[in-house]
Amino acid sequence: MKNLRKALAVAVAAAALSTAFTSPAQAARGTFVYHVDWWWAPLELPDPEDNHCYNMQGAADRPANRTDRTAILYRGVDCHDSETVAFYQPGTVGVEHFGSVKFVNW
Repeated sequence: MKNLRKALAVAVAAAALSTAFTSPAQAARGTFVYHVDWWWAPLELPDPEDNHCYNMQGAADRPANRTDRTAILYRGVDCHDSETVAFYQPGTVGVEHFGSVKFVNW
């Protein structure tokens, strides 16, 4: 019985530690919509992950931020801060041209 209690205590402690140090990835709720020259229909990023850089598939424009996060648009790929084009609050629609986007929860 003593060994069973020890084993149970170790299992409970291990489970608590494994969940204490892992945090789920945060994601925006909603959809980011944009257009590219080579495609006739708008493209979408559904529920984009926070702080993840999304490179567009070509020259993108006409963004519509239908998420609950701020979208940061960048001129080139890989979301270089020196190439920031605009900040789109939730619900913002515009005409900017951009090459990548990142979502932040401010």
